[in-house]
Order: sequence, then C-alpha cells, then structure tokens
Amino acid sequence: MRHIALAMLVLLVSPAALLAQREDQVFLAKGTPGRGNIPAETGMTRDKVTLDTNTGAREIQVNEIVRITFKDEPNDLNTGRNQVIQKNYNQALTDLKKLDGQKIDRAHVRQDIEFYKALCLCRLALSEGGDRKAAADAMLAFVSKAPQSYHFYDAAELLGDIAMASGKYADAAKYYGGLSAAPWADYQMRANNATGRALLGEKQFDQALEKFKAVASSELATPEAVRQKNLAHVGRAVCLAESGKVDEALTLAQDMINKNDPQDLVLFARLYNALGRCYLKQNKPKDAVMAYLHTDVLFYSDADAHAEALFHLSKLWTDVNKSDRAVAARNMLRERYAGSVWAGLE
Repeated sequence: MRHIALAMLVLLVSPAALLAQREDQVFLAKGTPGRGNIPAETGMTRDKVTLDTNTGAREIQVNEIVRITFKDEPNDLNTGRNQVIQKNYNQALTDLKKLDGQKIDRAHVRQDIEFYKALCLCRLALSEGGDRKAAADAMLAFVSKAPQSYHFYDAAELLGDIAMASGKYADAAKYYGGLSAAPWADYQMRANNATGRALLGEKQFDQALEKFKAVASSELATPEAVRQKNLAHVGRAVCLAESGKVDEALTLAQDMINKNDPQDLVLFARLYNALGRCYLKQNKPKDAVMAYLHTDVLFYSDADAHAEALFHLSKLWTDVNKSDRAVAARNMLRERYAGSVWAGLE
C-alpha cells in the first residue's frame, strides 16, 4: 500500500508539466515502445517512422506500429485516441473536437488529430448511419494534407469501405488500390481481397475471381496471411456460385467450414453467407434461411456480414411464411446497420 500512497501523493503535488510525456513513443505490436524524437521533415513516411534516439536513428516499419504518442501533445488527443482504440467513436469525437480552434504547432500532432476525427466519422457512418459524404470528405482532406502520414494505408482502406457502403464499387476499388501499394505482402493480400469484394459488387465475377486467386496462391504463411487466404477462398466460392458453378462453390465453402475453427467469427460469418448465396442460386429458400441464420445467431460480430445476412433474411422469412421474423430482421438491419450498403438495398 505504501507505493500506491506515494504514487497518489506525486499525482497530487506534481504540476501537469512534470507529468507530460518528454519523448515521442512508438507503440509496437510486439515488444516495448520505441522512444525518441520523430524529426519534422524526415521522420515519417507512409512506410516507416524514424526515431532519433540516444543510440542513433531507429527506423520502424509502419506495419509494426499500433499507435504513436507525441511529446507535449494535447491531453484531449491522447484521450480521444484511447477512446478510438476502445471503439468508443462518439466519445472520441467529442474529445477531439475540444481541440478545434487551438493552435497546434507540430505538424505530426495536427495530422493525428485530423486522422482520428476522420476515422471516427467513417466508423460512425459505417455503423450508425452517419453522413458518409462528410466522413469521406474529412478523410480525403486528411490524405491530401498528409500523404506521407503513417496512417495513409488505414485511410485508404477506410475510404474504400465508405465507398463500398455507398454502393460506389468502382471508387472502392480505386481506394483499395492505395492499400495495395503497401510494401508488405499481407497488406497487398488484404487489398486484393477488398478489391475482389468491390468487383463482386459490380458483378465483375471473373475479375474478382482473379483477385481472390492471387491471394489464395500466395506463399506467405504468417497468421494474417493464412487469414487472408481463407477469406479469399470465401470470395472464390461466391464467384463460382455467381458464375453458375454452384456445386463447386458449395463443396468449397463446406470444406472450409469443416477444416477451420469456428472461433474465427468473421471467416465463418462470410462462409455461411456464401452458403446462403449458393442456396439462393439453387432456389432453396429453407436451406438459405438456415445458412444466413448461422451468421445472425452465431457469427454476428462482423458488421458487414451480419447486415448482409439480415438483408437476405428479411426477404427469405417472407418466402417461408414467417412474415413476423422478416419484419424483425428488417428492423434490426435498419436500427443496427443503417450505414451499411445492405440497409440501402431494401
């Protein structure tokens, strides 16, 4: 108890300036944070961040970075950033807006504020049905001002996601192209999968299949690469079904279900949605209902996949004479996923 009391005493008597962060800190996915100074002109690109430390310059690849905190940054930025990490986007936006009108001298800090504000707008637009145009405009403004920010690839992906939610599939493919320019293979795989989904939206099934095949054939075997390969196989199944090869698509999807861990909720949500799509192609509404119900009841944590399942269930329940359940599915889609492209297709 003595060390706790001492810590509380320090907090009570120390001025805020003494508690301020005195170095930039780069928090990593693995290992202890890097500490030092990020130079204004040369310290950051979209691919790497350079820290000047007591032992010399240290270059850190952006794909290793979780977040960066800056010395002397406003407390509201740190608070807002932490709220973003916890996915409390409304509260994060409230905290970050407290900085409006304040003079922020350091460019990296200004960029962080603008990125996280735009990110919150995007996340809210994708979930609660916020203003998608305002969100996209804010993120585009950020990218225009800070094209070498370490947030660039996240920004490109979010812009693609907003375009997808708006049904602007060609724009989505263009934005995902920014992600594909990343120098890391797993990012490129993620971009190809995302672009494949955009091409599916445009009903360009052959082109989408090529994107998914590129991912599935990768020799990379990291956990993220394996995950992207599995998602690519789901995309392949959908392409096959839409191209008339429904039996092959069903075999692929069922084989994936049998071989993988259902704890991967995103994968299984998309797998059961793919099964539902196959059964729709075969005009088997009862089987389709059961497939989409798996997503609705068991694998609903992936918002886009759940919204897709609810959209189809809102139609299918009527087909099997369960109009009350159709209404329930439709209401949940509107209330929970108003920002989804599926809500706009009703």
